[in-house]
Amino acid sequence: MFYIKDEFMKKYFLIFLLITPLKLLAINPEALKKYPYQLLTNDYGILNEANLKIYTKEVNVEPFTGKFNGLDYWQCYPTKNLTVWYEKQNDDPYEKRERGDAHITVSITPTIIHDYVPRRSFSSDYAKQKVSIWMHLIKNQLYACIGGVYVSTHKKMEDGKEITEHGWIFENLKTKKGCDSYFSGWCS
Repeated sequence: MFYIKDEFMKKYFLIFLLITPLKLLAINPEALKKYPYQLLTNDYGILNEANLKIYTKEVNVEPFTGKFNGLDYWQCYPTKNLTVWYEKQNDDPYEKRERGDAHITVSITPTIIHDYVPRRSFSSDYAKQKVSIWMHLIKNQLYACIGGVYVSTHKKMEDGKEITEHGWIFENLKTKKGCDSYFSGWCS
């Protein structure tokens, strides 16, 4: 067994153990050079190189332009700006079950929002379970990163104000607490 007797060395060894994994897992400048387009905001130390890499696999990447291109991008936000909710859909006549959509809505300003929705409706029970998982992941966290495909922007009137809503297809939600993904194996 390995023992450290010197108190001075114990402190430095502990610091080394705590810092090293963060450096190995964090996005470094080399990773940003390899994957320059997939992160649109600061990641607040939440993402790692694998999170960027998964969005480049077998596709020709390009910078975000605000137009639909089918590519995934990460954005990270203060969790105080996130609302996680569930929307009931019409019953599915073929499956004979209630359907629903889980949403993550981000309020950038009172008139600018981003709405992330999975690519298809789920059974209501599963959609509610997703909302519960997402709420758990963002609870007591300062920031959350959301990955998705930009779809479109539209404007709507709400209480006499014009609201700009940016629509996204949800792929991932990641905090320092953990990750949830639409596709199996996309969390790291």
